[in-house]
Amino acid sequence: EPGNIVTNGPYCMKEWVHEDHMVMVKNPYWPDWDKVEGNIDEIYFTMVQEASTEFAMYLNDELDYSGVPLPEMDHVKSDPVLSQQLTIRPFPCTYYYGFTTTKPPVDDPRVRRALSMAIDRKTLVEEVTKGGQIPANTFAPGMIFGNAAGDPDIAPWALPEDMGGWGYERAVEEARKLMAEAGYPDGEGLEFVLMHNVSEGHARIAQAIQAMWLEAFPKANIRIETQEWKVYLKTIAKDTPIENVPAVWRLGWCQDYPDENNWVHEVFNPVEGANRPRLSLDDPHPVVYNGEETTIGALAKRFSDLTLRAQMEQDPEVRKALYKEAEKLLCDDICAIAPIYYYTQVTLTKPWLTRHWHDTPHYETWSIDVAAREAATG
Repeated sequence: EPGNIVTNGPYCMKEWVHEDHMVMVKNPYWPDWDKVEGNIDEIYFTMVQEASTEFAMYLNDELDYSGVPLPEMDHVKSDPVLSQQLTIRPFPCTYYYGFTTTKPPVDDPRVRRALSMAIDRKTLVEEVTKGGQIPANTFAPGMIFGNAAGDPDIAPWALPEDMGGWGYERAVEEARKLMAEAGYPDGEGLEFVLMHNVSEGHARIAQAIQAMWLEAFPKANIRIETQEWKVYLKTIAKDTPIENVPAVWRLGWCQDYPDENNWVHEVFNPVEGANRPRLSLDDPHPVVYNGEETTIGALAKRFSDLTLRAQMEQDPEVRKALYKEAEKLLCDDICAIAPIYYYTQVTLTKPWLTRHWHDTPHYETWSIDVAAREAATG
């Protein structure tokens, strides 16, 4: 709260009206003002839940920059004015679905792999998100140290043929075989909840993936449920009673720093990480790994050991090899998650705002042409 928070950055909190807005003001004690060219003294953040509301405010000149709702992507790209204000750039985040590996029916790794295989990522990014996102077969994207993004040795079903993968036709064929092996031919008897936090964009993605799953497994019963963000995070926490946790849930992850340790270890290590999929070293489900029979629990321990070793290893090439195996375990052999796409930053910016593009905003480098804004907005 203002008056309580202590910070040493370029801006200080002046006001916070929860669920409505926040005001930040220039910190006169920040030592680096003479090293930046920005001219913004005060930032007014408006808190809105839906992308469509944000977009409408942008069109009404109530916001200086905005994201683009999925239904508006085609319109923005074709509009002679908005298309000039649109920037699409790679961004160090990954969109994924997690599996609660201790909850039937996704406690069976065959079911998890089949569901991951039956997501047509290429169609999703081309026909639903439409923002230049890249189909994902690993957790960490390509700008993270130690990543194996796009390596067809890992979850090749997730990659289209032009990226070296199986392509969707083969992936769905294999998915149906696996689902039948798991005891759910054509999805008969398969029933679970897919949950996401409230968002128009997440809803469109969930509906598209639900349709893909029902086409692959037409006798399945797959329900979509939503929750408000704060409630949702509690629901999918690893200590929530299992009966209250959905089998499949949506999350995204963005870098705190560009190293796989921040990804596979801090998010998923079953001993030290957040571990929302509830990877267990005691999971008895049988699996074949490198031609030998073992258990998911043994692979979870191997995954844990790999990320811990990679923390200590000094040789960058050895670290890369350790992380590649960890990614393969996470996204392929154990299949605790289904990576869906690597993010892009899709942003509209008013012509009177000059900004520098960083992975974090760095508002201190931004500038407003006040005269131009007043001339445009009256």
